[in-house]
Amino acid sequence: MSSTYISPVSVLYYCPCTASAKDHSHKTAAAKSKESPSNKTTETNEQQQQQPPLQPDSKLLALRVSTIENLYYCDDCSEIRCNRCVIEEPAGYHCPNCLFDVPTASVRSEKNCCARNCFQCPICTHILSVVENDLEAKPFSLACSVCCWDSREIKWEFEKATGISAQIERMKQDDKQIKEYANLLEYWRSVHRLSATTASAGLGAHTLNSGQFKHRFGASVMPKTLTDSAIPEYKAVAYVETDHNRVSDLMAIENADYVSRLSVNAYCNEPQRVRLSMKLARRCRSCHHILIKPESKAQATRFKIQLMAANFIPKITLPVSLSPRLASDVVLPQKPLRAGTAVPVILRFSNPLYSEMQVCVSAHPQNDHVFVEIHAERFSLPPFTELWEYDEDGYDDDDDDDDNGGDDGGDGRSSMKQRGVVDRHGNRVAIQVNIMPKIPTDNLVIPFWVESTHQDDMDVDDDVKVDAKTGTAASSSSQRMVTNKFWVYVSLGCVE
Repeated sequence: MSSTYISPVSVLYYCPCTASAKDHSHKTAAAKSKESPSNKTTETNEQQQQQPPLQPDSKLLALRVSTIENLYYCDDCSEIRCNRCVIEEPAGYHCPNCLFDVPTASVRSEKNCCARNCFQCPICTHILSVVENDLEAKPFSLACSVCCWDSREIKWEFEKATGISAQIERMKQDDKQIKEYANLLEYWRSVHRLSATTASAGLGAHTLNSGQFKHRFGASVMPKTLTDSAIPEYKAVAYVETDHNRVSDLMAIENADYVSRLSVNAYCNEPQRVRLSMKLARRCRSCHHILIKPESKAQATRFKIQLMAANFIPKITLPVSLSPRLASDVVLPQKPLRAGTAVPVILRFSNPLYSEMQVCVSAHPQNDHVFVEIHAERFSLPPFTELWEYDEDGYDDDDDDDDNGGDDGGDGRSSMKQRGVVDRHGNRVAIQVNIMPKIPTDNLVIPFWVESTHQDDMDVDDDVKVDAKTGTAASSSSQRMVTNKFWVYVSLGCVE
């Protein structure tokens, strides 16, 4: 039950993305067999509940678990999602210097760089500024305010203070490297067109479009239909024999001490345009539902859609303030545990939703090296309201209410005492778990299976809001029961 690969005294959530392929294979086998898929799904869920997906001493545990703040939640699949089981796609491009929003159609034509006056200093990479020089035919140039570099050193002078990128491109029209790059680009485009034409002729009537081809074979896979003899020979348009000889000499270098300085290349002393930055949107890999979608504007810091796991499933913590004290007056779990000594550990669950949540918790130790006892395996979490945030931190439920009949006062604070529940405050409930490790270990990790159930409001379309038989208006929303099931690995630190 030990694991030295995760941090001690922590609560980590397991993402089921690695089991998605297995579940898909089970569903496929159930569809082909005579048994119903629902029975197969029930058996699969029971097997998942009985056995944790990974052993606590597995080396892969640190790669499969994460804190709740770093996880997403797909409300269509009702599953936790991590960075490995989401698809990233660009939501917008902008310049990180001037914060100018660049249209997606202009990103490729501008070579993923800012088309305005944003340049980096070739010496210190600081952003250059446009300065005006007196008594000059071209009075404007680029200057660095940090290292005092000036573009007049490489004969870069401009007639206007705006449109610097366009003026530089006109200056580089006769540059042989620019011409050679354009020739290379056109050459490989022709090869790609020839390969696509040959592949289409081979497929015949069953030709796939690009979207279907990427979906079936992957975006990076292309049919190998062209042989080496079918590819046309490349002919340079700007390079001469001396350039090829210099490249051959550089490729044959064995001792780096004799490498010539990079200053021989004129591009090393030229300012480079600032690269564009982009905001990423994330989708669920299973159902392609949007999980994260930021605002496209560069200045905006909000999100249009933000489905984080901390906003849908209960958050589990180890509160030190509620941990019981031993005879040595030591608050757990700040000190290491001792083998053969029963220790009460407090797990606090908090409800992030505006509806009441029913929680079921069970421990699944894999061997007899640790004994775990949970008194409150089933309990309810009150709904979250903004009023809880204004309560005093030291608030406790009044014990006198228990003697007066246990009225909750109508504010959601249940004063009913439950065995195993040590604290109720707002939307948080703390339960006690008795743990007795039997052998010393570097890090005691215990897997817990958690099931949470709550009611979710679903909007109803306008065409079904009126009952056809009675003619009365129906409710604009209906309720459904949502059940989330997930594994949690609780790390309690060293056992002496």
